[in-house]
Amino acid sequence: MLMIRHSIGSRLLCQTTNYTIEKQDDCWRISLSVDKETALTVLNFQDELNIFEAREKEKTWYYSSDAKVSFKPEEKLLVILADNKTVYPIQ
Repeated sequence: MLMIRHSIGSRLLCQTTNYTIEKQDDCWRISLSVDKETALTVLNFQDELNIFEAREKEKTWYYSSDAKVSFKPEEKLLVILADNKTVYPIQ
């Protein structure tokens, strides 16, 4: 599951199981299908995002230092380029 949260107050902006994360050079390309309203909400807070991927035995935190977030409305695709990643074990 992928969760996008506002870093101030931890407000949940989006939660989905329909996403991909791909290593791309020195960053991670996170792509997910969203409606326009969700995309605009995420874009409004693009400088203050925390992205979490929750798996059975670990949680991964991604974030972008330079707010590289884009929305492709014709594809309904939100793309975030994250340059930081931290993995935490879940007990």
